[in-house]
Amino acid sequence: MSGTKFSFVNLANLEEIELLYQKYLRDPASVDISWRQFFEGVEFASSFAKRSEVSVHGGDLGIYRLIQAYRMHGHRAALINPLEPPTKEEIVELKIESYGFGEEDLEKEFPTLGFLKEATAPLRVLIEALKKTYCSSVGVEYVDIVEQRVEKWIQERIEPFFKAEFSSEEKLAILDDLNRAEIFESFLHTKYVGQKRFSLEGGESFIPLLNTILDLFSLSNGREVVIGMAHRGRLNVLANILGKSYEAIFHEFEDHYSPELLEGTGDVKYHKGFAGSVKTRSGKEVKVGVCANPSHLELVNPIVEGQARALQQREDFQSVIPILVHGDSALSGQGVIYETMQFYGLNGYRTGGTIHVVVNNQIGFTTLPKDSRSTPYCTDIAKSFNAPIFHVNAEDVEKVVYVAKLAVELRQLFACDVFIDLNCYRKYGHNETDEPIFTQPIEYQKIKDKKLIREIYRDQLIEEGVLNQERASQLEEQFRAHLHTILTTVQSGPPPSQEISTKKEDPFSPIETAIPVDRLIALTDKFCSIPEGFNIHPKIKRVLKDRQEMIHQDPNKPSIDWALAEHLAFATLLTEKVHVRFSGQDSRRGTFTQRHAMWVDQEKELRYYPLSHLSKDQAPFDIYNSPLSELAVLGFEFGYSFTYPNSLVIWEAQFGDFCNGAQIVIDQYIAASEQKWGIRSNLTLMLPHGYEGQGPEHSSGRMERFLQLAGQDNIQVVNCTTPAQLFHLLRRQALRPFKKPLILFTPKGLLRHPLCLSPLNAFARGTFEELLDDPKVVSSPKTLLACSGRIYYDLLAEREKRKVDSCVIVRVEQIYPFHLAKWKELVQKYRTAQEWIWVQEEHSNIGPWEYLRPIIQETMPSSCLLRLAARERSSTSATGSHAQHKKQHLALMEEIFAKIG
Repeated sequence: MSGTKFSFVNLANLEEIELLYQKYLRDPASVDISWRQFFEGVEFASSFAKRSEVSVHGGDLGIYRLIQAYRMHGHRAALINPLEPPTKEEIVELKIESYGFGEEDLEKEFPTLGFLKEATAPLRVLIEALKKTYCSSVGVEYVDIVEQRVEKWIQERIEPFFKAEFSSEEKLAILDDLNRAEIFESFLHTKYVGQKRFSLEGGESFIPLLNTILDLFSLSNGREVVIGMAHRGRLNVLANILGKSYEAIFHEFEDHYSPELLEGTGDVKYHKGFAGSVKTRSGKEVKVGVCANPSHLELVNPIVEGQARALQQREDFQSVIPILVHGDSALSGQGVIYETMQFYGLNGYRTGGTIHVVVNNQIGFTTLPKDSRSTPYCTDIAKSFNAPIFHVNAEDVEKVVYVAKLAVELRQLFACDVFIDLNCYRKYGHNETDEPIFTQPIEYQKIKDKKLIREIYRDQLIEEGVLNQERASQLEEQFRAHLHTILTTVQSGPPPSQEISTKKEDPFSPIETAIPVDRLIALTDKFCSIPEGFNIHPKIKRVLKDRQEMIHQDPNKPSIDWALAEHLAFATLLTEKVHVRFSGQDSRRGTFTQRHAMWVDQEKELRYYPLSHLSKDQAPFDIYNSPLSELAVLGFEFGYSFTYPNSLVIWEAQFGDFCNGAQIVIDQYIAASEQKWGIRSNLTLMLPHGYEGQGPEHSSGRMERFLQLAGQDNIQVVNCTTPAQLFHLLRRQALRPFKKPLILFTPKGLLRHPLCLSPLNAFARGTFEELLDDPKVVSSPKTLLACSGRIYYDLLAEREKRKVDSCVIVRVEQIYPFHLAKWKELVQKYRTAQEWIWVQEEHSNIGPWEYLRPIIQETMPSSCLLRLAARERSSTSATGSHAQHKKQHLALMEEIFAKIG
């Protein structure tokens, strides 16, 4: 081109010209008019069947655009579907005519622009090389969706020809993985006919893929892997990756299997988790855990990310890796995917990149992709987060393994998410009792005629001379014989009984939580100290001054409010080496402008966390404003909480009602994980709860739902009423020797209520009390009012206003587990009361009433009457009218006190 009027279109400038051209395509007006005219001229010239002078002499630019087209669009022509023949659909972006070339140019020499090692090559040769690279059994999406250095790295690894080269030993190892994967499944299928197991058949290459990830990760100093996956292939992974014994798995299929002694109620076998130490082929040891997962398929994703982050907190990002295994329908259909991926770059949640593997069945239960998503690929969500995507045909096992290697290297080098879309099929239906031919007859006829992936690869190795037919058959028969031997042992009877500890933790055993006054004062002075030169907001400065005044008052005088009590709980734990992690929507400041755990310099916008500056050897204090998600964030914190030892992990809802958005995590993990899987967590949920006329989405944390989920001492449901109670409760939660989730209903209106204060001495002695007696001495009361939460202060004020001396007010601070022994002491103390009234601010059909009524009825004297004082039954949790709220409140107080003399 030198010496022509197009000499500026040289190799050095091609990349810059291409960027300008892409900008022009998006918006012609965004480029200089001279470039706009140039690109218009090129497009005009390219529209002719016979190339014009511009096309001929602009060959370098045309070649560059052709190469870029294959990089960007080659995946659309890739042979990734094992059930479909190569597509005959013509892809305009890959036609040579689109770049000014014709059939007559195929044998002409053109510059390869570095794509091939030869400087020039016939156009036909170049196109064949492009097809082998981008349109073979792997389709890659990476151009313009990842950063430039990642794009360049991928190109260097796959261009040209996307070569996947392996030694004979490596090939035999891959075959061994396939043998164990497929023979294990077929063995279960014939020995346990009709039992669900969610077979991996049709996608067996997932096992060598996963083994490759573990092997390469171990070579990059990786030490721990956390895996989240749905049902399909789980048993195979547990057996052939983690080393769970075939004997244990077979026992779970037998009629004599009973889980109650070992794991509470237990769960179906394909939901269970497992952890083990895996010795990789490189001889390295890697800890691998598969997280338990319910039928809410992708719910495990944030749990795994939380676990990985907790492990990384003690290690580093590169030594711990999360792997998420998706189904194609679930990946494109469930919103928790997007919520979880949003953690990718967030300081409080990032895990240094996740490897995503899609076991792409190309079908849901019975639903085809065209009916379950609006995007070309199930993985299209990855593009929103700049994650490279490899679509690979599961029948090309060596390419599957090579892609797995690329994924690990990408994650370790660039701390990015990587997607492997393993295009396979499902040999049977959704499960082994399902008949898929009802709804997909043609597809399942194809599947019926398919040769097994193991057999395809075995025959390939025989053809290559890596092994012979006799040796291949011998390897298969040896493994089958091994499984038969184990099965014979299992079917001879149940395994030997194990000695199970029957010792039960006492949920009411007292924990020492009091802290000396001088230490409380010193810590308050410390976290209220403003660093020199820090420009704090005047109102926050006033809050800090108020806190110091509170702590320095008469220790017997009620002076300490809710926010200071919370800070004291955190500060004392941190200096006792207990890690505190707190997250929620706007939790740093606090939804109600009460916490101020982060200060912002008003001139420089520097951030300061006072609870991180208590002492040099304190535990970490991490508080994060979470993304606007409940489901994924709560799942993340749950995973973090049961993985990080010696910690207090808290999730705070902006309003208690917002736990609605996380209900699946609450149902499937927080309430049930101990009984189902033996997973224990001390995660604390703070749910702002209280009726102040703020409407049906800002009043109720739905206490009744948690009480419905309560059983076997699985959770704690608490609605405490004083700052000192909060202090002791949080410390008990962190220091207790056994773990139980805490559902804590926190106040809104009480944060600044003049009566909701505690004396300093209440922090220096005592511990959390599940029930609180009336501080006022009332001899022989006629009426006993029992309540929980903020309505106590309304009852107190109303009693004072009406000068009522014949009733006592008893508070139930911990509703579950209910402290029956203490309650009976109060019953005995107030046995003279003729009427008992349970009072709640909630409507009659919600709140704790239905749970507590049978307990109260069973324990109260037979001569007493029990009634409920509450708002009328309602389909919503609260009114949206402040005037109506006041009217309801006055009516409730009148109903209670009108008959009390």
